[in-house]
Amino acid sequence: MSNTKNKSETPRLTEKYSTRHAVLNYFLVLMFTVFPLFASDAFFNIRHDKYYFFLALSGVVIIAEAVLIYFAYFGDKKDCSPEMAVGDANTTKFSFTDWAMLAFLAVCVISTVFSKHTEDALFGSLTGRNNGLILIAFYVGIYFVITRCYYYMEYVFVALAAGSAVVYLLSVLNFCYIDPLGMYTRLDAKTIEDFTSTIGNKNLMSSFICVMLPVVITMSVHTKKSMLRIIYLVSSALGFMALMTADSDSGILGLGVFIVVMLIWYSRKISRLKRYFLCLTVMLASAKILRFFTVILSQSFGCRTKEIDEFQKLFVESNTGFVLIGIAAVITGALYIIDMQKPNLTLSKAVPFVLGSLFAVAVIAILSAVVYFSCVDTTTKLDGFLSILRFDESWGTHRGFMWIKSFDIFGDASFFQKLFGTGPDTFHYAFSPYFTELMKYGDSSTNAAHNEYLNYLITIGAFGLIAYLSVVGGTIARAIKKSFSNPLSIVCVSAVICYSVQAVVNIAQPITTPLFILFVALTEAVSRSNTGQNELV
Repeated sequence: MSNTKNKSETPRLTEKYSTRHAVLNYFLVLMFTVFPLFASDAFFNIRHDKYYFFLALSGVVIIAEAVLIYFAYFGDKKDCSPEMAVGDANTTKFSFTDWAMLAFLAVCVISTVFSKHTEDALFGSLTGRNNGLILIAFYVGIYFVITRCYYYMEYVFVALAAGSAVVYLLSVLNFCYIDPLGMYTRLDAKTIEDFTSTIGNKNLMSSFICVMLPVVITMSVHTKKSMLRIIYLVSSALGFMALMTADSDSGILGLGVFIVVMLIWYSRKISRLKRYFLCLTVMLASAKILRFFTVILSQSFGCRTKEIDEFQKLFVESNTGFVLIGIAAVITGALYIIDMQKPNLTLSKAVPFVLGSLFAVAVIAILSAVVYFSCVDTTTKLDGFLSILRFDESWGTHRGFMWIKSFDIFGDASFFQKLFGTGPDTFHYAFSPYFTELMKYGDSSTNAAHNEYLNYLITIGAFGLIAYLSVVGGTIARAIKKSFSNPLSIVCVSAVICYSVQAVVNIAQPITTPLFILFVALTEAVSRSNTGQNELV
């Protein structure tokens, strides 16, 4: 009995870097570099391209890791010390997030079996976005592989920074109608305006940014290597440029909340806060570099650019952008001076508490304004970005209409459908009674609520949504607890937080959601072990 206890409590610090770790890291490198860039025929069938790429690659890795784990468990275990073998208590013990992930899969199975549209629920391909049970099953499979086989190597994050930088650069070039990959061949003018890089439309590009950019920002804060910090900063700059060109409010929302949350998190340690503000300064400056680049192209070559919203123009075109750069630069310089004079200075616990309180007050104020302008004062004209303060059917490119009708659909659903939904990725069928009304907004149909949480509520029911929220909430909670001893935890969970925020106004699909699932799994993997603890500051 005592031997078992000692075995389960032994820290996983002596585990060797084995073949199963290497296989998983190579998989992650491919997912962070090749996967975002893969498109067999420009934008045509791009969703299916990435869907099958992910299924094929993750399927190979799941099988390979299963074989390696089998030999590690039943073989001679040469690649790790006896107490570190696969199958020990630390590996086989299930966490809250593990159970939540299994519950999510179980609900999806039940929902698919009893769906009136079983084939669509299984494949999600006929009228959906390939978010059927098969894709969800692969999500769960790769989640358990990563959480049991991950071993931190920083080259994976360097590959992420480099791979995403290429995607960002393509987006910036496409913004100027420069098409080096020939992605715009055979597209009409409207599609060219909406689609960018090798990701898809602007909303999907924003979703991609909300997964990848937070990771490179936090790695620029935590890496010990100055040369790698430069790589992360360059990637962050290109990412912010891409966010400006993506012209999507979902990305602004996700990254905005992330920036505030990270400010609160880093606010006590000057050594981290200085690097955080350095990255902010670089990103703000990149918006002006984007402006300079477009002006040069326009004046020298007569190139034109796509339109961006007023909020993005604040950073790119207005003088306010220079003011923000100046403020960020001054704060950065002051923090570096303070850190030189008083190394490792830690501020009072009251600092994050005050910042968090101010953020909470700001959120409450915004929500109160939405309620006021939506229910009390419905006549005052709200222009530009202020239009988000009035929620009605036309809100958010008629997302308001889809959300309101989604609640109506849920209210009219049978008891079973309230619990288990209509089947994964079958929103098209549930919403079809409202297609006629939807035409007044220019759409003849839709297959998503443009709110991931509402979409899950309709398609996999209350049980499915609760399971999904448990996965996300459990991941974030464990990461926060672990982050005090292992900074890699906050790096990985940053993608989870940012994506989860933008998901309020965006959709799940096999283009960017697989990357989100990878970081859910990586966050849980770090929470289970000490990987990366000594490699980051």
